[in-house]
Amino acid sequence: MQYFLKKAIVFLSSLFILLMTSLIYTFLIYKEKIDVSTAAIYRTTFIMGAIIFFIFGLITGIIEKKRGFLSSFISSIAIVVIIILIKLISKEQFQATYFIKYGVYVLTSVLGGILGVNLFAKNKKNSKSHKELV
Repeated sequence: MQYFLKKAIVFLSSLFILLMTSLIYTFLIYKEKIDVSTAAIYRTTFIMGAIIFFIFGLITGIIEKKRGFLSSFISSIAIVVIIILIKLISKEQFQATYFIKYGVYVLTSVLGGILGVNLFAKNKKNSKSHKELV
């Protein structure tokens, strides 16, 4: 049960970050502060997606505190599968470049998960060695 609670916290916090990022991006497009050509929007959403998946992996690693690689990999694969299913249901034409895009998303999520686990593991080691010295 606690595993699902941790996953729910990770998904909800990532959803909140996605919502805020989308609102800011939409506002910037509305105010014409960002180039609205198709290539620019595709490039920007790709970069934003990679950053959001990295943050998702980072939050997963911080909350799980171990197995950041596996946990963020499984979670990001689940999200990518949901995205692919939504694209198939909406009958959007599926392109081969989507697999590269989703692969980058999973990779950045895994990197974030590894970093999230190791970020606090080093602090614990340093605090233990510091306490032993004092």
